[in-house]
Amino acid sequence: MVAIRFHRDEQNVAMRTKLRWVILILAGMLLVLVMRQVLNPFGDREYAEIPHGNHSHFVPKDRDPNVPLSRFPTRPPGPNERILPDGRIVPR
Repeated sequence: MVAIRFHRDEQNVAMRTKLRWVILILAGMLLVLVMRQVLNPFGDREYAEIPHGNHSHFVPKDRDPNVPLSRFPTRPPGPNERILPDGRIVPR
């Protein structure tokens, strides 16, 4: 009886250890995804979408920091358009 109980305790410890590793790995993967977005918000795009209340503004990588966010468009540029550092959308 003691041997069976000891064996079950070992199994419980092993299961908890595996569960901890799975949780740790999942948390690490989530952290990597969040940090990737924080460190490189543009990714491979020319602009980023910035949520602003009930709408979003689209801001280019080379944004002029002196231009207020409200001057940037609330729609993404079309396929043959680009956003200038001052917020205007112009043809390519």
